[in-house]
Amino acid sequence: MIEYIIDEEYETVRIDRFLRKHLKNINLSEIYKMLRKAKIKVNNKKISQDYRLVLGDVVFVFLSENFKENSEEKFIELSSERKEKLKEMIAFENENLFVINKYLGDVVHKGSGHDISLLEEFRSYYLNNNVNFVNRIDKLTSGLVIAAKNIKTAREIAKEIQAGNVEKKYLILVNGIIEKDDFILENYLKKDEEKVIVSDVEKEGYKKSITSFKKIKGYNKYTLLEAELKTGRTHQLRAQLNHMGNNIVGDTKYGKNEKENIMYLFSYYLKIDLYNLEIKLEIPNFFKNKIELIRE
Repeated sequence: MIEYIIDEEYETVRIDRFLRKHLKNINLSEIYKMLRKAKIKVNNKKISQDYRLVLGDVVFVFLSENFKENSEEKFIELSSERKEKLKEMIAFENENLFVINKYLGDVVHKGSGHDISLLEEFRSYYLNNNVNFVNRIDKLTSGLVIAAKNIKTAREIAKEIQAGNVEKKYLILVNGIIEKDDFILENYLKKDEEKVIVSDVEKEGYKKSITSFKKIKGYNKYTLLEAELKTGRTHQLRAQLNHMGNNIVGDTKYGKNEKENIMYLFSYYLKIDLYNLEIKLEIPNFFKNKIELIRE
């Protein structure tokens, strides 16, 4: 049996689309057959092929013995240097969860040319295949990411995120001067093949997205912002800021064709009241250095 915990990336995605991506060795007709025969369940319940996943859902896939033997998940080998790096990333941990300070360039989940991700690495680090990241940030985004050490805690955190009880804040450097001290961006996002599309009006297939912003300081042609996510959509901050004409510095997907190899988007603050947990990170050196440069 294989288990998947649903994080923010797959929230509201149809179960058949999710399975097609994760069970690449099984054709779609066989996936539909498995759904009909309840060999694929969500939260131990039979579901239809058009079921839309909810944050924190647990997907169970019951496979034949032969398939299980061939696809059995094993722990990857970690060098002592890599183990030390992973240890350095851990900003908080207890017996049920841990929070990492993800470095720029690391990927949370494999895909898009990456065969190994932090998920496989931390499962190996803890020798625990129940480790799951409950939220995620992009490869070019750095900072805090929440992980659970067991399915029960993963679902518990996911429910808190859904209920709006998890506070997440980011530091962002954008191009252009923003005059307002405080503002809220509220629009609708849809994930396309290449990037996220923004609409100012509600449309079918688009998800409502809300972010609260506070201006920290202006620097000539740049503005330093603090953002607090009210919803957690894929590329939410990147797409919303580009849509308003102030793309994130170093964002080559949504922004200008800059000669930057660093995106200045840092998840620095996390608060989960359920666990009486509050983490606030110092601004990283690469961010400090950029601010020093633009001050001149």
